[in-house]
Amino acid sequence: MGDTIQSLSSAGGLAALANQVGRAGSTQSSYNKPQLISNIPEVVRQYTQETPELANVKIRMDPRTPGAYLPGSDTISLGAVDPAILAHELGHARNVRQAPLYRTLLGITGSLADVNRTIALPTMLALRAFVGDQQRRREVLNILAGVSAALAAPLLVEELGASVDAVRNVPDKIEAIKTLLPAFAQHTLAATMPMSIYQVGKFI
Repeated sequence: MGDTIQSLSSAGGLAALANQVGRAGSTQSSYNKPQLISNIPEVVRQYTQETPELANVKIRMDPRTPGAYLPGSDTISLGAVDPAILAHELGHARNVRQAPLYRTLLGITGSLADVNRTIALPTMLALRAFVGDQQRRREVLNILAGVSAALAAPLLVEELGASVDAVRNVPDKIEAIKTLLPAFAQHTLAATMPMSIYQVGKFI
């Protein structure tokens, strides 16, 4: 398989992609849609026509995830054959490549959000145990919920934008929505989990 997005414009590149997905054991994934593989060159054409430098984004197979853009190595990781997933990750690649400060913002808020997800429940329980004043505890939890929302917002805006752009650029828009809407719901659930924990903590 070629090592750049541009390779997926050719029949040989598509065949290599399908072969790599099969060898990686991802063919049973609900995200894998080999019947739509012929739409992938059109997705590549749309994005590289708008942003030619995307043709040089590297590509690799990783069965652990349907798709991901890795800014550090400028690589799209694919674990399934699905034009909508490729389009979504190309949207991330374009956004991050064109705005270095935006990339930095996403990196910082993403890292802090990961930490927040880890500590949200212990923090809420610690406040419950050690802050006896209910009003004071609620004030602190409100602040933490607000901070959590602020940390989640950049990621959710980016995910929504990449998904909307993907639907715009794929030939089969209904299939794209069926793929990307549940994925966005999962992102939203994970991103807002700390905020939910802090809000629940006000009432227990």
